[in-house]
Amino acid sequence: MNQILYTGNTKKPASIKSIIKFFSFCALLLGIVFIGKGSYALYSNYTANKLAIDTSPASIQFDQESNNAIITASHSSGISKIKYHWNEDEDMIVQGDLQKTVIIDNINIPTNVNSLIVTIIDGNGKETIASHEYSYAGIAIELAVVDNAYIKITASDLSGLSYITYKWNSDEEVKAFPDGDNKVIEQTTEIPSGLNTLTVTAVNINNETITKTQDVKGVHPPQIQVYHQQGYLVVMVNDEEGIDKIIQKVNDEEKVIEVNGEKTKAYKYNITAFENPIVSITAVDVEGAESVFKGKL
Repeated sequence: MNQILYTGNTKKPASIKSIIKFFSFCALLLGIVFIGKGSYALYSNYTANKLAIDTSPASIQFDQESNNAIITASHSSGISKIKYHWNEDEDMIVQGDLQKTVIIDNINIPTNVNSLIVTIIDGNGKETIASHEYSYAGIAIELAVVDNAYIKITASDLSGLSYITYKWNSDEEVKAFPDGDNKVIEQTTEIPSGLNTLTVTAVNINNETITKTQDVKGVHPPQIQVYHQQGYLVVMVNDEEGIDKIIQKVNDEEKVIEVNGEKTKAYKYNITAFENPIVSITAVDVEGAESVFKGKL
């Protein structure tokens, strides 16, 4: 006879549907937890980065090399754009491409004193404005008389000179080029006798030109020639402007010869009465220039 074993347990086994619901709830809860942690992490990172943004102004450095102004701009967020202009001129714009440091080194400085105004826009969009005063003399020409007979010409330009030309009156021009340092050219020219006009032109490497003219009176000292001939002192004096006087001294004996503007004066003087004569001849022209001869006969 068949027997049925009865355990006495009346509970039904859990359905598959209930199990799936349970695990789905757990997965959802776990997902919410992870999403919350991730969101918190993102928020914390955003807050940290926001607090780390550099709000300080950009660094601007001004320098000068020759006749060029140099701008150096720096910022930790990078440089977005640089705007600059001279005085009231229009802005020049240079893109920074968010580089940490940007250098502009080819800004030509105008002649005289000028203000360079610079605006830096950093990577955060913040503007920093600064200005600097630059001084540049441009081409300069100086003329200096040397010993009443020569003129020293000095032309200079920080940007560099190509050449200078100079001429007296309507004479042919003389051209001179730099020797080594092209920032300065020096030349010396003899002043012709009388009143003359010197014209000097200097040209720099940018093809800028300046011309200076000056009236100069040439003052040349008299020329003295002295000979000893058969017991006589022979004296010849020449001066293009005219001789005013000749002062003759033999040993301790002095004699003044008035010439009154003649351009040539020649004379003889008997020195047989002097033993080992020491001679001094001073010639003075009408412009006050003088020459001196000294000798022992």
